[in-house]
Parts: sequence; C-alpha cells; structure tokens
Amino acid sequence: MAITPFTAPRPTEYAPIPKPLKRRTVKTEIPPGPRSPLLTLQFQKDTPGFLRSARDQFGDLTSFFLGGQLFYGAFAPEMVHEVTVSKQHSFIKGVGFERMRKVLGTGLLTNEEPIHLRHRRLMQSPFHISKISSYAETMLGLTEKHISNWQVGSEINLGPEMMSLTFDIVAEILFGTDISEDTERVQRSMHIAIDRIERTMLPGLDRMDNWPIPYFRKFHSAADDLNEVATKIIRNRIEQGIKRDDLLGILLEAQTPDGERLSAEEISDETLTLILSGHETTANVLTWVFSYLSENPQYWEGLIAEADQVLSHRGEEDFALKLFSAPISSAIFNEVLRLCPPVWVAPRRALEDVELGGRFVPKGAHVLVSQFVTHRDPRYFPNPDSFRPERWSDDFEKSLPKGAYFPFGAGTRKCLGDQFAILEGRVIILEIARRFRLELKSGFPKAQPRATYRPKGAVPMKVSVARS
Repeated sequence: MAITPFTAPRPTEYAPIPKPLKRRTVKTEIPPGPRSPLLTLQFQKDTPGFLRSARDQFGDLTSFFLGGQLFYGAFAPEMVHEVTVSKQHSFIKGVGFERMRKVLGTGLLTNEEPIHLRHRRLMQSPFHISKISSYAETMLGLTEKHISNWQVGSEINLGPEMMSLTFDIVAEILFGTDISEDTERVQRSMHIAIDRIERTMLPGLDRMDNWPIPYFRKFHSAADDLNEVATKIIRNRIEQGIKRDDLLGILLEAQTPDGERLSAEEISDETLTLILSGHETTANVLTWVFSYLSENPQYWEGLIAEADQVLSHRGEEDFALKLFSAPISSAIFNEVLRLCPPVWVAPRRALEDVELGGRFVPKGAHVLVSQFVTHRDPRYFPNPDSFRPERWSDDFEKSLPKGAYFPFGAGTRKCLGDQFAILEGRVIILEIARRFRLELKSGFPKAQPRATYRPKGAVPMKVSVARS
C-alpha cells in the first residue's frame, strides 16, 4: 500500500513531542481562566469567541483544560512576538497540525525544523519581491478573463467564484499549468479537509480518523484526492519536459549545497501546501472584502476612482509598485485581514520551560496565539469590531507594537507568499471595482472558522454597474 500524507509517520528529524500536562501533573501555579464543566462544548461551538471571551475576562495570559490537557491563551502583542519570533525555537507546531499533516504532508505550513528551514530556503526565489512584481500582468489578465462572464443584473456565488479565480492564478503562475478540470475536485476536497482538521483540534480526537464512520472516511478520501491532484501536476510537468522558472520548476531542479534534492513526495507536499495557502485563504479574504464593501457602500466611489487611476498604468515598468502602494485598496485589504484573518489561530507546544511576558509557561503546555483575538485588542484598535479602513492611514501599522498585527504570521514561520497574496488581492479588488459593484443578496455572511477563517455558504451577490 502506497504511503500518502494521510498514512505517513511523523518525520524522525522533528523534535520529540513533550508529554502533555494534565490537571494532576501540573506542579506550578497557572494563570486564571475558564473552568466551566461545559468548557469543551463552548470551545468547540465557537472557538474564536471562546478565546476572545477568555482574554476579555481573564487577561492577556489565561489557562484552561481541554481533553484533560493544559492550554494557555497568550494574547498580548509582546507574548505573540515571543512565541512567533524571539522565542520561536522553544515551541513546535501545536494541536491540529498533526491532522493538517495528513492532508498537506511535510510542506512549509506543517513542517518542523530542521526540514522546514531547508525547504523555505529552496523555495524563496519565486516569492522575491522583484519576481512577484512580474506576476501582476498575469494576475490581471486571468481576473479579466474570469469576470468577463459576469452579467449586470445577474447573481453570482462569490465564494466559489473567488476560489476558482485564485486557483487559476496559482496554477498558472506557480505551477505553469492549466488544471481547471480539477478546480471543483480540489475545492470539494479542500472544504472537507479544512472542516475536519479544525473540528478535531481537541487532543486525542485524531484517534477517530481510522474509525469506520463516513464522516472520518471522507477526511481520508479528501486527503488522498488532493494528493492525487498534486502528484498529477508534477507528473505532467516531468512527462512533458517543460522547463520554466516558476515554483514547480525550481522545486524540481533545486538542491542544497551538498547536492541533496527534494524527493517527489516532498515536492508533492509543497505543491499541496501552495494550493491551500495560495488560493483558499486569499479567496476567503476577497469574499469578506466584498461583503464588507456591500455593507459599507461609502467606500465604493473612492475605490472605483483608485481602480481607474492605478490600472491605467498597466504595462508600465512600475505597475506592480502602483498596485502595492494604492492607498484605498490597501487600507480595505488590511482592515479585512485584521477582522477576518485567514489563519486565525496558531497552536504551539512548549518544548521547554519558557517565559511569556515575564510569566512562566511549563514544558509540554499547549499555547494558543490568535490573530482573531489580538487583532481585536481595543488598546491598539479602537472600536475593534468596526470596519474602519481609514485607521490604516498615516503609517498606522508602523505605530503598532510587534505582535499586534500578524495576519501572515511572523518569524521564520511567516507566510512565504504574503507579498504574492497582497498583490493578488489588490489586482482582483481593483479590477472588479472598475467593472462592477457587488451587493449581498441575503445579509452579511456568518463566519465558519475551521483551519481557515471562512465565510459560511456560497455568499450570493447581485452584480450591478460600477458607476451609478
């Protein structure tokens, strides 16, 4: 039986997972936190809301027990920076990532050291800012092609539309291939996989993966489907003998100074990781963007004017620079990343005793930092639940302490494709705004936080003319 990400063992190069801390084995004083007998149900029902409530009630460092194991919530910017940057080597990936590895294998998102850093160095070239700037024209052309089918007065399902568009962009730019025939298959399988990963964030629930229950069998089959698509992308490139300076070309040719190359399985895992992080997350953010714009129509006119101005520079050498520096679309994108961060929680596990914000955290404890919670800290974001793009004017981001705003993570684990996603988001927002205005058909979408922060449902929208 072939080894797939779902059945592959944890790499032996990783640091050993420390023993969990249970109530009876905790020897030190722990911070206050929720202790309700219904704690697990509350956590599972609304994890972002649970974490925010814990911060509001108990402070920046709180503790609680899930599945009988000790968890800390670390929400102050200083603590976030320590976990993700200055003390990142005191932690490994936490609960949920073992299940994510069943889908994505040992790609950048799930990998631990020393494998992670080796892969990251091999993959940096296509994401260098000078290289990314050359992608702007391709992104715009694919966006034009995709939305050319929209008709004024018609209704579209924005979620699936954005998924298809960002999938096409990733396929063309990073993998140099048209895999549109697999779009629906990837979306369906990714939806199942992301749902199952987060729903089993509690320790120990991964044991259910091999139960003969349809819910868990679908998780296995979805993971295998995604692996099959990634393998096909690589096989087609090799069989066709295509040589391109894109991500897949670099992965196929890359080697370390001592001559070591990535295996076919490693390349497949990185391909899967880029399919998820390069299209699903961006599609979610864009769906939130147009949902907020529908609810806040006062921003449309300025956005349309900016689209006309910026896109008039298409074909010029500094076109990408114009896109990166466009103030209105930039502020809107930043504000949606604050309110609806695509990755909204970052679980870690303490490899050793460590201090966060000067407070003791013992070896073996689970530590959760959360973009969703920290981005809503009223000390740094007044009226934190309000959509206020104007807060990002006058270099607001530079005034924030380290760790206050981290939609793409931080440290060596920061998303390698953050600038790719930002450029892609600018292009799509401005091109849609230039052509159309989108209006929600059935109210603002509810959140469905899983492994990513997704809007629930297809998010139907009415397509109207851009200029009234």
